[in-house]
Amino acid sequence: MSLKNISMVLSVILLMGCSSDNSGKVVRIPTTDIVDSDATYGVEDLNIFVNKMVKSMLQSSISQKKPSVAFGEIGIGSGVYEHIDVKLISNKIRTNILKSKEVEIKNSTTFKNVDYKLTGDIHAIKKENSKGVDNFYMLNLILTNVKTSTVVWSEDAEVRKLVKR
Repeated sequence: MSLKNISMVLSVILLMGCSSDNSGKVVRIPTTDIVDSDATYGVEDLNIFVNKMVKSMLQSSISQKKPSVAFGEIGIGSGVYEHIDVKLISNKIRTNILKSKEVEIKNSTTFKNVDYKLTGDIHAIKKENSKGVDNFYMLNLILTNVKTSTVVWSEDAEVRKLVKR
């Protein structure tokens, strides 16, 4: 076998090894459908977090005067051992609040000329044994008055996922 043929065979083998494992039939579903396939964080959890936080914030007393809010950091807290896109959480919350037209969102990294700063953390607790996996996630958001440093609103959203073996 020539060097060219060996090269071609190796290329084919490598390409087969790199093929995607999601190459079956594609079915589109609404992003709000709950389709948990395992105990890890997913789009269902994102939607639960965002919906609860936006609803709670808009029902709080701060939305009575159309305040201005700037987004601070939503951090990854302790116990999170998988990738959770906190920027996506922040973006979806911002978009949903904007759609309500009850709160003015400002892009400000210095938090000057805004009424409130929104910050938070996401945490996780994972327990795994021979019986299964128990994953708990909690998102906590805090709205702080930038002039007085007073916390005016805080909310937790929790998701718990069990997978039995």
